[in-house]
Amino acid sequence: MYKVTENINFLSPYHNFMCKILKAMRMTLRTNHNFTINELKSNILSINPDVRGFINRGDFIDNIYKLKNCPIDLCKEYGKFVSRYKSVLNGKWKGKSKLTDETSKEFKAIFIFLYENLLGYKTFNIALFQTTSSLDDFRAVMSLNQVCPYCDITKVNKDIVSVDHFLPKAAYPILSIFPDNLIVACKACNEVIKGEKIYLPIAHPYYEEISNLFTFIIRENDTDRFEIEFAMNQENSRLTTQKVVNFLKLFEIEERYEKYMTAELQDFRAEVRKRAISELNGIAQTRSITNADIKHCTLKHFSEAVIDNRNLKRAVDGSKIKNDYINQIIAKNEFQKDIEYIETHFFGFASMIDN
Repeated sequence: MYKVTENINFLSPYHNFMCKILKAMRMTLRTNHNFTINELKSNILSINPDVRGFINRGDFIDNIYKLKNCPIDLCKEYGKFVSRYKSVLNGKWKGKSKLTDETSKEFKAIFIFLYENLLGYKTFNIALFQTTSSLDDFRAVMSLNQVCPYCDITKVNKDIVSVDHFLPKAAYPILSIFPDNLIVACKACNEVIKGEKIYLPIAHPYYEEISNLFTFIIRENDTDRFEIEFAMNQENSRLTTQKVVNFLKLFEIEERYEKYMTAELQDFRAEVRKRAISELNGIAQTRSITNADIKHCTLKHFSEAVIDNRNLKRAVDGSKIKNDYINQIIAKNEFQKDIEYIETHFFGFASMIDN
């Protein structure tokens, strides 16, 4: 829901290395379609001698060698998808690939292997990242003092997050190794809710500050449970609005917020009241509190309750809806029940009868 700006290029060395391998495969096939696996090893070592330690590890070289039989130019195919990635997100290009054909299951599996297995090789990670686990480090740096960029309600750390393929690797296997398609998110968003689903067109946390493109409308009712609605910004284009709508739908934001955020918002509002009461208690040490003091102090603390995400770097969960809730109260001047609550603290219930 918020734009991720830090460390998004963390996995670029892996992406660049795979690009070089695909280019080397293309050049080798042009000169000798029947090249041997040893010739392939030699070509890879010429690209990056530092990978000597893992080149014979597991199924890496065998899988790379199988790619020579792929019926399509993988270097060209990968470049096409990378260059048109935003077009897929915008619903302008279908993003169809022969790798998803029934006859290409093997090559689809290889690309998934390159993400799921290769990035787990310690020797590979040391060669490219000078660490034993690039994915663990990626999860760590992308979740440091953050909340999930999809839902904005789950505080994350490296032990409770997963790396999501935003465009699912089942449908877009060739993007399994594309860094822009890899987003660190909470497990609830990625594994429980999103899974292999995608709705296009859709907003993307690396490209858009989605929270700036809509506003939460919070409706309180007598059941002590809030109803959550969305108001799209009038400045949005039709495409932008549809992208945001699909993003909110994909991560079931309305349902989850109505279920989990009612108590959070009530507690948040109660905390604002406490801060106002604390200041008024200080004033009461020197003089009597008036109704005007209460009204002024209430408005002041609601105005100061807006969370500054730029300084906090999204360290507060639910900051988007909390800000929208506070701004809604301020805009509609809906302080009366807060004022009445604070008045009973200082004057007792008689003040409510007098009013």
